[in-house]
Amino acid sequence: MTSLTIALGDITRQRVDAIVNPANRAMRGGGGVDGAIHRAAGPSLLRECVERFPDGLATGDAGWTPGCELPARWVVHTVGPDFRAGERDASTLASCYRRSLEVAERLGARSIAFPVLSTGTYGWPLGEAVETAIRTVISAEESGLTTADEVRFIAFDEAMLTRLQAMLWLLRPPVPAEGSIGALFDAVPPSTDPPRSELGPYRGDIYLEALLRGRLADTPASLELEEVRRALHHEIERIAGVSLDRLEGDGIAHASELNPGHGMSAGMLALRWWREVRVPLLLTAIPRR
Repeated sequence: MTSLTIALGDITRQRVDAIVNPANRAMRGGGGVDGAIHRAAGPSLLRECVERFPDGLATGDAGWTPGCELPARWVVHTVGPDFRAGERDASTLASCYRRSLEVAERLGARSIAFPVLSTGTYGWPLGEAVETAIRTVISAEESGLTTADEVRFIAFDEAMLTRLQAMLWLLRPPVPAEGSIGALFDAVPPSTDPPRSELGPYRGDIYLEALLRGRLADTPASLELEEVRRALHHEIERIAGVSLDRLEGDGIAHASELNPGHGMSAGMLALRWWREVRVPLLLTAIPRR
């Protein structure tokens, strides 16, 4: 199975076989990540692009050049759809990931690093862009389109890191260590919660659950209930930016990083539900002395 990983960093510094460049149709360099890759690779990258892509590259397609002065051996170039210009078909965005993986597979690349495509000047909504990225790569791995050892997504800031982790761990949950806090989420799945009430949960809570389970997958579940409660509260508060002990009103918060879609409930968190229902229920799964 291909390992899908998330990292915070600079894609131009990734020591992988291939990095993916969000190019423009002209294939002559540009701004944003494209410009950064060209600067880091040196002027020979532009010469390679001119030689290999005299007519540019179509939206949704991919091609390759040597990595030149980059740590990566190859650069796989792909042209994402420009949401701001009306190119809003998600299947074209998905094609960028599939074609990039196909090109990398032909090259024999065993490790590939992607940015989240089309989210810069092309303005693709972050939630949809992240979901398309993760779903497409998982589908490509499951169908045998890629046999790479690792596909790595590079986040440029903490907010993007959170978005990517939440989506990946929702669609492909990590296996938590035995006796970890993350394992409590498997012992008491959300389906066993009391019926929904005014406490929630909301759609954002589904992604928060996946994020907590993944981030606490290796954190031991101490026999001290208060210690585990504090660990859960701390991680929730770090993501939501709100203290669970000092909730006001209905305790509803909004986290843009956990906003995978549209509608009123996208990104909404029922923090009072976490404090009064979900966390106490998780604590019941800790073996008593």
